Amino acid sequence: MESNVANTKYGIVLGAPRSGTTFLMGFLNAMPDTEAVTGNLLPTVIPHLMNQELPEMVRVALTSAFGRVLSDYLESGAFNSRSAALHKWVLAGGDLRKALAGRRSVDRLVYKEPFLAFAPQYTYEALPKARLVYLLRDGRDVADSLVRSYDVLSDDKLSHLNTTEAPIGRKRGDRYVPWWVDDGREDEFLSAPAYVRAIWMWSAMVSRCRAFFSRDAVAGEGRVLQIRYEDLIRDPVSWGGRIADHFGVPMTRRMGRQIASAHASSVGIHKRRDPKELEEATRVAGDELRQQGYL
Repeated sequence: MESNVANTKYGIVLGAPRSGTTFLMGFLNAMPDTEAVTGNLLPTVIPHLMNQELPEMVRVALTSAFGRVLSDYLESGAFNSRSAALHKWVLAGGDLRKALAGRRSVDRLVYKEPFLAFAPQYTYEALPKARLVYLLRDGRDVADSLVRSYDVLSDDKLSHLNTTEAPIGRKRGDRYVPWWVDDGREDEFLSAPAYVRAIWMWSAMVSRCRAFFSRDAVAGEGRVLQIRYEDLIRDPVSWGGRIADHFGVPMTRRMGRQIASAHASSVGIHKRRDPKELEEATRVAGDELRQQGYL
């Protein structure tokens, strides 16, 4: 690697699972001198832990660990390999001779882990110079995609604490209620269908992001770019330019082609669900849907 790890800039992509962050990472991967990594460095349980009562020394240790795992990755064999250099050349172009020799430079590392949306303050404070992009999508569509793609929060998934959605919870009969469900609402949550449980999780995530990113001190720093998925999909080239500017990167032809591949076919997918199920989802997450302008 040609650039100094100590001088590498960091970026973070936040957004509930199935909010379009994977599409966004494809665009960021087309940026030259940028390494875009998805969720295999920081344990997903950490954002959940940061919402628990922890000793201060544990909080400090977890906060300082974030930057270390990113810098360790840049010094690892996974990054410094010929196959990784060639893969990056395919995505973003550059000097083929260097790629064939396993050499490349990196000015910034952008990391995505959807469950960091549970702990935006942790992310913000752990990487005090990082640029963040927060992607928001209609929770009704998010929940639909989560249930269809991953069968999240089903009774079977709630019979243990081995999922990324609920690694911490309290036992209620033969199932666990995730920590992000308010006390006193355990039976309501367990009696709800998986779709409603999924939008419940979305609401818990986006309410935390809304509360933190709306703080005057945070908004004033300008480190966070907030984007609605629906806006990004409908006007991808314009938003692609704004994202590139946010990271201080000029748009390239490859970046333009990548972002222009967006299509709006997944917007409004929740409308095909049972009306009674949608009514229940709106009852559970209606306040947040209204706060975000979706109702």
